[in-house]
Amino acid sequence: MITVFTVAYNEELQIKFLIDHYRLRFPNGHIVVYDNMSTDNTVSIAQSNGCEIIQYDTNNQIQDSKYLEIKNNCWKNAKTDWVLVCDVDELLDINATQLKSEENSNVTMIRSEAYNMVNMEDNLDIAGIKYGARTVYHDKLYLFNKTFISEINYEPGCHKCNPLGTVSYSTEAYKLYHYNFINENLSVEKYRVYGTRLSPENLKNGWGNHYLYTPEQVRSEYNDIRNKAIKIL
Repeated sequence: MITVFTVAYNEELQIKFLIDHYRLRFPNGHIVVYDNMSTDNTVSIAQSNGCEIIQYDTNNQIQDSKYLEIKNNCWKNAKTDWVLVCDVDELLDINATQLKSEENSNVTMIRSEAYNMVNMEDNLDIAGIKYGARTVYHDKLYLFNKTFISEINYEPGCHKCNPLGTVSYSTEAYKLYHYNFINENLSVEKYRVYGTRLSPENLKNGWGNHYLYTPEQVRSEYNDIRNKAIKIL
């Protein structure tokens, strides 16, 4: 078993996709959703699919300091040895058999190889997305064994960390599918909404500044990923 921890805000489009992904690979896994007071159906979807919900309130602001506090500590009291800490759009492709093999090799941290998945069609069919572009920036350390790791020490954005304890990395890097480019118009709207929610702290530190992109910049980024994408699935 593992425990999957994710942080969500208005993720009704993607939350079931995440749940299905990890339940297929870890049928007995436990999923905990830290919900930032979503106003859509995120919570009801997660609850109806057997997830544990923990709500937290940032007064409708994106506060990366709170986000870091959660990700650096949420896993410490998990009832499972293995814990996976991710965003709703981050799906690590590893299963229970593979993880047991890594554990038997005394591995305590699983490496990832990330791809920005992009929809080549103009629809909202997440399951139909098969193309992605390699993105080293998202090669995060999502999955680790808390029996041996005392602190993970994620930095802002959680792209880097400084784990403490008995750190032994997997030789294999498992594919990580980052579903951030589901639909061009949806991306433009998401950036607009998230840009208005950036807290003064975020703005001061430059955290999440990509959400301040203009619609033209978002569309350019989306189409750049499309041009670089290769068939992954």
